[in-house]
Amino acid sequence: MNYVVTSQKFNNEICALTSQIEVLKAKRDQAQHNTKDCLTSLPPEQIDALHTTIAQNERVKRDLELAMHSKLATALGQVNGKAWANTICADRLIALAQEFEELLDAHGIKVKNRAGTLVRYRPGGKKASRAQIGRSITTFVVLRRVHDGWRLIHAQRDYCYINQRAFRDVIVRPAAHEDIIRHATRGFRAGGEHSTQSLVA
Repeated sequence: MNYVVTSQKFNNEICALTSQIEVLKAKRDQAQHNTKDCLTSLPPEQIDALHTTIAQNERVKRDLELAMHSKLATALGQVNGKAWANTICADRLIALAQEFEELLDAHGIKVKNRAGTLVRYRPGGKKASRAQIGRSITTFVVLRRVHDGWRLIHAQRDYCYINQRAFRDVIVRPAAHEDIIRHATRGFRAGGEHSTQSLVA
């Protein structure tokens, strides 16, 4: 199993298409606004061509988004079956990948050292105010950070119990672990009792 969850290349393609669509729409709107001005207006066939190009770019963008999303949805659907309440769907998996990326960033891991990170995750059980017994079907996933984003490398059906906490296990490479230690100890340095007394005196 190796499905794209997030990809910088994909994001760049979507951003480029979005920018092109915005530029074309602005050009079309200006042309339609200036229809009475012979010097700045465009011929009707050029305005029609702008409409067509905008529609084509929007279709390409939508197809790109659907292609990646549908592969994830199919893979997770095979694992989850008819269960849905406590499972991980494609949208939730993409959101989780973004959360994990923010987690790496918050702990000071450099982008170049993030590749190779593994995250094992299972959602928590539903909340209940009173002690209850019961379990729900959920999804256990393993994601790997690669150079341009996250990949789903494993997914299986699992169970979570009422009020059970979510399970998350993050495994990083040694270089990333060094980044975490460096980030956590920034502004601190080790010193003995004699050195601290001399600083106070």
